[in-house]
Amino acid sequence: MSDFLSTMARERLARVRRDAAAMPLDRLREEAEARRGDHPSFPEALRRPGGERLRVVAETKRASPSAGVIRAAYDPATLAAAYVEAGADAVSVLTEPERFQGSIEHLSLVRARVEVPLLLKDFVVHERQVYEAGANGADAVLLIVALLDAGQIRDYAALCVDLGLAPLIEVHEERELDTALGLPGAIGVNNRDLKSLRVRPGHALTLLPRIPADRVRIAESGYRSREDIARVEEAGADAVLIGESLLRHDDVRAGFTQLFGAPSGKDHGRVE
Repeated sequence: MSDFLSTMARERLARVRRDAAAMPLDRLREEAEARRGDHPSFPEALRRPGGERLRVVAETKRASPSAGVIRAAYDPATLAAAYVEAGADAVSVLTEPERFQGSIEHLSLVRARVEVPLLLKDFVVHERQVYEAGANGADAVLLIVALLDAGQIRDYAALCVDLGLAPLIEVHEERELDTALGLPGAIGVNNRDLKSLRVRPGHALTLLPRIPADRVRIAESGYRSREDIARVEEAGADAVLIGESLLRHDDVRAGFTQLFGAPSGKDHGRVE
């Protein structure tokens, strides 16, 4: 595990344990289980039949360790609504509270505003976070292969499935693919180097073709131009997860259209 991930795991686990007093785990479990049948399918929303357009997971986040504060005036629900209006197929909500300045409450706010599938984007190191995801309206949960041991990621993926949530298994290196392929859910390939936090342009393009076509394949991090998007499509990705390059625009709808074109007219979910 990289130093960055080790630090994140330690910090995240400490915060989860500290916050546990605010909501008993049994109550979280009950709330998550009560929503088991309410989840639109994250993988099916992103599956791209041959010849169709690349699907888009648009991300809401206020800050990141590599970029600092990205959006000082941050309203995740309004951003999510704008993404859906522009044509996003799903929304990723960054909930890590320290370095990304997120919150689990942001997930609830977004859920109340849009109906497309939602991904809880966080550093999941405890089962409590999976229950929080389900209780607050997520439809999918990010699980990072490099962050968890084999038993943990297997157990958390199984818990997601039991709650009706879709695991998104994220890999950063080729050696992690075998682990990801042995787990249920979509597979994301992240271009970011977890040691330096630098984005490696084109890294995902070398791994995506190794993922079987029956799995939903998502390219993550560092996409800034239509040429980037075209290369991802050619590599066989079903979808791209994109945040910072959209959030740098005052009007994220304009940024979305610049990268992906105008909405197709498809009903992408309620926006209020």
